[in-house]
Amino acid sequence: MNVRILGPLEVRDRGGLVDIRGHKPRALLAALSLEAGKAVTTDALIDALWGEAPPRTARAALQNYVAQLRRKLEPDPGHPRYLLTEPGMGYRYQP
Repeated sequence: MNVRILGPLEVRDRGGLVDIRGHKPRALLAALSLEAGKAVTTDALIDALWGEAPPRTARAALQNYVAQLRRKLEPDPGHPRYLLTEPGMGYRYQP
């Protein structure tokens, strides 16, 4: 998998271009890609997506965006895992 974050966000897999729709899922993937291989706290991701005024539902929305990205990046069990949950911490993008 190849994630390009300079210029427009672009994700390519063996099958070609992966269509990631929505501003927040794209911003989430970009934030995780900037810290590839490292755990990023839930609070840091919420700050990256909403800034200093997140909605009350930010944690649930973040989990929803992670699930959306997983469906796109890991469409079947044979695919590698790219978005990993770090228990008690947040998430990690593992290229």
